[in-house]
Parts: sequence; C-alpha cells; structure tokens
Amino acid sequence: MFFPPELGSEFSRIAKPYWESNNTDYVRMRDVWNILTGLQGIVLGQMLVQRIGDKVFAGPFRGMQLIKDIMDRHFAPALLGTYEWELHGAIEEAIAKGYKHVINVGCSYGYYAVGLAMRMPEATIYAYDIDPVAREQCAKMAKLNGVEDRVVIGEEFNREACARFAGMEAMMFMDVESCEDELLNPETSPELLNMDIIVELHDCIKHGLSTALPLRFAATHRVRVIPNAAFSFPLEKILGPGYVPDHFDNLIATWEGRGGPTPFGVFIRK
Repeated sequence: MFFPPELGSEFSRIAKPYWESNNTDYVRMRDVWNILTGLQGIVLGQMLVQRIGDKVFAGPFRGMQLIKDIMDRHFAPALLGTYEWELHGAIEEAIAKGYKHVINVGCSYGYYAVGLAMRMPEATIYAYDIDPVAREQCAKMAKLNGVEDRVVIGEEFNREACARFAGMEAMMFMDVESCEDELLNPETSPELLNMDIIVELHDCIKHGLSTALPLRFAATHRVRVIPNAAFSFPLEKILGPGYVPDHFDNLIATWEGRGGPTPFGVFIRK
C-alpha cells in the first residue's frame, strides 16, 4: 500500500488494540486487515478529493456532490462512482422507466435517494432509515444537491408504510442488513407485487436469502441475482505523476468492506 510515511504510527496506534485483543488468531488477523484497508481507503479518498473535488466522478450519479460528513469513513467508492458497480446497468434501466415514485429503504446518507432524485426529475423519492444521523445526513445531501423538495424522509419502513403505496406503480431500492427477509414478503405486503425491486441480499448475515427471496417473486416478476465482483480503478490516471502506482490500492479504493456474500436481487414485474 502507498500511504504517507507520517501516518505509519497512527495506523499502528489504531490497529494495536485489535491485534492485542483476546480473540482467536483468525479474528485478530481479520480485524487488523479490515482496519488497515479501511484506513488506507480514507487516505486514498482524501487524496482523490484534493484532485477531483467532492463530486461523484463517474457512474449513474456522476456530478452529485457528497457531504463532508461521510469523509471520515471509506468513501472513495462513492466519490469515484464505482459503489455497487454491479448494479449500474439495473439502475440505468430503472431510470429509463421514469417511475413517479421511488422507495429507498435503508437510505443511509442518501447516495441512492439523492442520486435517483437527480436522475429522475419527475419522481418523488421516499427515503427511510431508522438511524436519525443517517436521516439528517440524507436531508443535508438532498439540500446540497437541490432536490430536497422531492426527497421525503421517513423513519421505520414497515407493513403499514408499505401499504401507503397501494395502487402506485413504484420502484423499491432496499438495503436493510437482512431485514429484507421480513419486509419483502408479498403474502403480508401484497403491494410489493406491483413494484419493481432492487435489493441487497445479505447472505453473509442470513444464509439463503439470495435463493429464498427470488422464489417469492418468481411467479410475478422476472428475477435475477447479481453476485458481488471486484473492481480495480486506475488511480494513476487521476492522482498523476506524484502518485506511485499500486495495484493493491486500485482495489482498496473501490473496496466496500463487505463481510461476506451480499449479492443483489433485481425483481422486475412481468
């Protein structure tokens, strides 16, 4: 990895408690690896901001401005526009359909809610998150990008919330850390059968979701499961001659810190 030498002691200080913990060798090694690659991702993100600014560089949401609140974490994939690049084709297809209603469950700081609002000027985006900090950041992102009038922010998304969209032709985008197993149930929420759905399937938390959920929609939707895949971004093309090319950093810059398989489900009404 290429990082400023003066950060070596800081990296070591942060990683040391994980290495000296009482966990098994495997867990300690995994934790230290995740910490170091995450820290390196932050360094690379800051280097990129200095070169290209704080707007998304490429991908479906190119030009969207990111709030500074997220730049204390590994935000380089969002800045580069490679975040969940496996879904870019499905996102472009959804944008082309021109939905008037988009439901983003697990909106976090608003990457998708705001990005879709920018790309779909006729749509209202209903952004839900149980985390009050995430809701505040999403509102800030929406205002920063001039779409606050079309991003409606809510708290918990449940069966009652889903029922409010009965009769509407809508698209749902969901990332809820395995709660999709409960929320995406057409038997309890028949409104889902009238929606197109893009969902992150957290097999790493609850094994078998990428098999069980597509089966629930197979009769009414065209279903496909998109596996995770690595992406290597040629940082040297952005960072210039002062950057020492490092193929590992090209991967770290787009690394999303997944703890295991999280394929994506795309369910489109027949």
